[in-house]
Amino acid sequence: MIEADVSSASLGCRERHSPTLLTAAARVPLYADPGCNPQRVLDQVHSWAARLRARVAPDASPLARLRLLNHFFFVELGFCAARADYSSADNSFLHRVIKRRRGIPITLALLYIELGRAAGLRLAGVVFPGHFLVRLSLNAGTVIIDVFGGGVSLAEDELRERLRAALPEASHRPLARYLRAASEREILARLLRNLKAIHWHAQQWPAALEVVDRLVALLPEAAHERLDRAWLYERLECPRAAVADLAAYLSLCPSGRETAQVRQRLAVLRQAASRLN
Repeated sequence: MIEADVSSASLGCRERHSPTLLTAAARVPLYADPGCNPQRVLDQVHSWAARLRARVAPDASPLARLRLLNHFFFVELGFCAARADYSSADNSFLHRVIKRRRGIPITLALLYIELGRAAGLRLAGVVFPGHFLVRLSLNAGTVIIDVFGGGVSLAEDELRERLRAALPEASHRPLARYLRAASEREILARLLRNLKAIHWHAQQWPAALEVVDRLVALLPEAAHERLDRAWLYERLECPRAAVADLAAYLSLCPSGRETAQVRQRLAVLRQAASRLN
């Protein structure tokens, strides 16, 4: 069990019970599958939540509720880790995760958290380096759960080892820094960045642009997303749009390490854009 002083203030009462994150995550696949039905995802999850809630005794302990959740999620519903096709975009699309009962850490965790809250558990997402996790807040402290690993709880030593493997430069930093409850915005950004990486690696530039568009809308102050979108626009031969994003990047990050290079690129693209008039 992790020490109890790890703050969960970033996931306030309103956000803990809001359907906003689930709704937003259910809508993510629309760019790739316009025929998907986000409301069907919400209806299914809420139906499962009602089934689970009805089984929880009012005086059940958190441990009993956790065991009930794990049995329901992993045994009855049959959710498991998508290991063979981990990098498939399908594993980031909730409607396909629900249909196939397989997903990556973040999509499995989103569903697990929603159902766990219906069972009366204080669950939140953790944007841990390399592997999305879930935290369960108890009066005595915090338990960190790996849903992708089958709902196992992780000891402090194992968490430190995972942190060293994913982010070597962070090995001497306080572990609590990486175990705080993430905001809905942070979780959705993590989901979108997973998809961005998948499409970028596969050189699926139009799909990558769709995802980065959503990231820019979600995180308007994130300069690096503007820079990535400018690169995509340039790749897709849209110099005017690339100019706008490079200018926005310089406004957000006027003295960054890449500023000089960006200014040079901006001058070239402005000339290319002027020839389109």
